[in-house]
Formats: sequence, C-alpha cells, structure tokens
Amino acid sequence: MPKQRRLPLFSFKRVIPIIFLLIMILTLFLSWPVKGLVIKSEGEVLLFFPTKELQEFAIIYDHSVMRTEVKDVFTLESGEVVLLRTEYESFGAGLPTEAFENFTKVDGRYINEGINVRLPQIRLRTGKTTDHRLIYNEESTVSFDDIVEPGSLILIEEKSMTTLESLFY
Repeated sequence: MPKQRRLPLFSFKRVIPIIFLLIMILTLFLSWPVKGLVIKSEGEVLLFFPTKELQEFAIIYDHSVMRTEVKDVFTLESGEVVLLRTEYESFGAGLPTEAFENFTKVDGRYINEGINVRLPQIRLRTGKTTDHRLIYNEESTVSFDDIVEPGSLILIEEKSMTTLESLFY
C-alpha cells in the first residue's frame, strides 16, 4: 500500500485560505460606512468626527459688535444639524431676543434652550476678529483659524465615509 502524503502543519496550502479570509474581513471592516460630523472648505474635507464619539458640539465665537463670547450648541440627528441652544453674555445685534422653551440666566450668561432648528448644514464664514472655535466631547477644541484662512467659507454637516477614509482625518 502506498504511503499517504500528509501536509505539514504550516504548509502554504493550509495558510492560503486563512490569509484570504483575513483579507476579506479587513476589506469588509475598512469599507464599512461611518457617520460623523464633517468640516470642509472649498470641497476639501478638513476634519471628521465619528458620530458615536460625538454627542453634542458647539461653535464658539466672539460677537463682532458686543465683543462677548457666544456659544451655539448643536447635535446631529437623521442627517441634519440641530441647533439646541445658544449661550451669550449680553443682548446685541444678531443675538436672539426671543425666548424658546427655557430661557435662564446662569453665572451672568443667558442660556436660550429648546431652539431645535434643523439645518441640512451650517455654512459659516470665519471672521478676522471673531475667533471661531469648535468644541467637541466637552473638552477638545479646534480653532478654525488653525485650519483655514480668516474669511473662508466652512461647511459643517453630517456625512458618511468609509472606515478607511475616516482614518485620514
């Protein structure tokens, strides 16, 4: 009876299916869609924050007339940007005068909550003296002056990209 040839434990023929399976899993993982907050200017994506890492975010700026800080707080919901509340120190041109669901004054700042205005995107032109900043995850801040020239148009919206694409932002 002829002797049967047995493949060694680590033969190339045994490893090929495992390598193929790992490549398929990696490809599936890297092509998986990820929703998040996208900040872009002139069609170029500048920043991306995955939605699961982001509950609320805020845009803070120095009011051009009153020279006080204004904070607009947003969330992402069903492909839209939702303005939740505005916080400011004094009344002035361009600041809300109408009270929404809850209007309070805390530590010298007016907090106007319950605005719930839904926007497909935020179109923001940065100013030379307004110092626009984005705060996310309550402690991380990005100054728009660090990523674009003052006067640039920034678009802020919810978008999906692949996991691979998201790794570059």
